[in-house]
Amino acid sequence: MSESNTYAKYGKQFLKGFVVFLIAVAIAASYALIAAEGLTLNVLGDVLVTLYIAGLVFYGVFWDAMDTRPFRIALYFGVLLWGAERFVLSGDESLITYALILGGMGMLVRELYFKD
Repeated sequence: MSESNTYAKYGKQFLKGFVVFLIAVAIAASYALIAAEGLTLNVLGDVLVTLYIAGLVFYGVFWDAMDTRPFRIALYFGVLLWGAERFVLSGDESLITYALILGGMGMLVRELYFKD
């Protein structure tokens, strides 16, 4: 049996199951965060960014859209949004936050303005 047929038969099913598991973990973690911290602006921002990224990955895997331009634009916007949420709402000024903001902005600008 060739390797590509094995992936098509088992790999995609495993990947979809793993994505569903990760989304369930993200939803459970969001619920636990809201239950522990309350519904503050900081928590709401964190939960919304988490659910945005989870929904985007779900869309990309289940509709085979990961190699499309709209998916990449939405993903890079999500990275920028994640960094902005950390900076504005959480007050985090770490190197990771700046890398998320600058990296997301750079990838988004490249995808929007520079064609292949």
